[in-house]
Amino acid sequence: MAENNKTKDTKEVNKAEKKPNFFVRMWKKICKFCKDVTGEMRKVTWTSKTELLKSTKIVLVTVVAVAAVIAVIDTLFSLGINSIAGLIG
Repeated sequence: MAENNKTKDTKEVNKAEKKPNFFVRMWKKICKFCKDVTGEMRKVTWTSKTELLKSTKIVLVTVVAVAAVIAVIDTLFSLGINSIAGLIG
């Protein structure tokens, strides 16, 4: 009889130690992630509207300038290769 009681006790302990199912664990992880994100977003220092517009203009001007430089280099290489191909062929 004592062994039966021990087996029942160990089965009850095993059931208590058993992990929750996948969805419960994932839900807890998702909730923790959302709480962490909310906490971090409170720490963020947002830029002002004028600073944002100024930075956007700088980025756009830089992109246009780099595109122009690439276009000029591409045109020069294209002319050079075409002239070499014209001499050969």
